[in-house]
Amino acid sequence: MPNKVKSDSAKELAAAEAALCSKYPNIILGSLREVSAREGKFHMKRSVQIECAFSGCATTRRIATSDLAQVSLCEEHTRSARLQRRREARAARKTQQPKKVRKAKKAAAPVSA
Repeated sequence: MPNKVKSDSAKELAAAEAALCSKYPNIILGSLREVSAREGKFHMKRSVQIECAFSGCATTRRIATSDLAQVSLCEEHTRSARLQRRREARAARKTQQPKKVRKAKKAAAPVSA
């Protein structure tokens, strides 16, 4: 009986992976797996390996299936893309905001005795 349970779970994983691959093309086939309690990174979630979507990069990354809609790049390209977005946002804020005129500090009034 244990073999039947194992094969049922393998069939279920294969069906789930086929559904995910149709929606997310950067998934590496055969990489979907159940995560046990011993692996604390994904906290009992299924995980899958993806290939970086950056052109010319073939780095793989293991992520939880719940993150597939948000993650498409390897960690290195994710960091560089985040920094680029921050730079662009900072430049846009600088061009949109008028410069504030600072008021001069008032001189302290002399204390009379």
